[in-house]
This record gives sequence, structure tokens and C-alpha cells, in this order.
Amino acid sequence: MLGREGAEPEGGMGERQGQFLAALAAPFGGEEVFDDIGDTVYFVKDCAGRYVFANETLVKRCGLAEKGDLLGRTAAEVFPSPLGEDFEGQDQAILAGGPPIRSQLELHIYPDGRQGWCLTWKRPLRGGDGQVVGISGISRDVGGVASSPRDLESVAVVMAYVRDHLDEPLKLSDLARATGLSTYQISQRMEGLLGLSPKQYVNRCRINAACYLLESSEEGLSEIALACGFSDQSAFTKQFGRMVGMTPRVYRKEKRS
Repeated sequence: MLGREGAEPEGGMGERQGQFLAALAAPFGGEEVFDDIGDTVYFVKDCAGRYVFANETLVKRCGLAEKGDLLGRTAAEVFPSPLGEDFEGQDQAILAGGPPIRSQLELHIYPDGRQGWCLTWKRPLRGGDGQVVGISGISRDVGGVASSPRDLESVAVVMAYVRDHLDEPLKLSDLARATGLSTYQISQRMEGLLGLSPKQYVNRCRINAACYLLESSEEGLSEIALACGFSDQSAFTKQFGRMVGMTPRVYRKEKRS
């Protein structure tokens, strides 16, 4: 908020955020924003993977009456097996320092008990000392062009293959051979679901993986470039700058300052 003469108030952004949060009548977990959105679940979990904040959609998906029935419990305690164990495994991997999850296609449970597909995002929450103290995330229901279960399952296979082979060239023909789909099927289904071509999705995954390594590891830029499937450091720097708006070196410095 600007002062009377158009200047920002004294103090850095962190200080201003702290002052704002201190002025709230109750802790803000963000779930109120998502309470009325029926196709998206929202949650914040603590360092043990227990729900601290959740929206009404998630409460209903778990077949519970109110938020108090969900808070303090883990995914394995509220979702049926094996989904609950799978979700909790994701949580534990992130809490242990693993990479965040970005637009991962996976099964979910709907209020009538049927399974459906959703895109999931999960990110670590860090304390003042930089250690992971929790997780925040959303899962958004999938519909639209690529909405049949068979189409969605095939796209999930493609996405998983890309994530597991980022250090390889990953041409569209390679994806077709690995998944049993034609190049046309892969392109049509991914663009219908994600609004991205296969090449754009691969590039996004490479950059996301590079961001994680720049933030969490001490590896050099050339090693990160090769680990994320770029031909060399120069190609990595060029693509990173185009998509992120800064060089990998500047990004690492910004994230660690």
C-alpha cells in the first residue's frame, strides 16, 4: 500500500508481509478462497503430512462432515487404499527435500465414490531457517477435450515417461515408441488436456527440474544442464532465460538471497 505521497512504507517486503499477517484476526491459510470452488481441492499440511488447512471440496471428497474431521489427519487416514498411501508417499518425499509436484496427472476420489482424474501441484513450505516445515497444494479436476478415462490414462503414461527420462533427448517419436501411441494421438491429447504441445511440456518439465536443482543443490550449471536434458550449458542458459526471464546463475542467487 502506498503512503500519502506515493512512496512505499518503510521496511522490506518480508517486514510488510509480517505486519499484514499480524494484523489479521485469525491465521490465514488461504482455504476460504477455494471453499466455493467445487472442482479444486486445496490443502496445507505440516511437517508430518497432517492437514492444517483444507477447503470444503476436500472435506466432501473425503466423505467427512466438516473441516474439523479432516484437520490433524494424514492422506492415508482419510483416503482409501492404495490412493491414500500414494498421496502420503508424495508428501513424505517433498518433506524429505524432494522436488515439488507440478501439474501431475493422477487419480482422485469423487463424492459418489467413483475415481476421476485431476492435475496436482504440491510445493514445500520452508521455515525461517530454510528447512521444509510443510506442504501446500491443489488438485484440479480434469475435463474438456481429453476427458475419456482411456485418453487421460494414456496422457498420464506420457507425462510419467517424460519425468523419468528428462536427461534424454525425448523426441516425439521416442514418446510414441515408449507409450504405444501415435505422434498425432500424443499431440492431440496433451494439447487438449494441458494446452501445451509435447515439446512445450518437455521444455516446461526440464525448466522445472532445473529450478529445483538450482535452489536445492550445489551442482554446477553444466551438470544441471545435462541432468535436465539440455545439450550443453549454453543451450540451458538460453532456454532458461527465455522461459524464466533471467539466467540460471541469477535465479540461483535470487532464490538464496
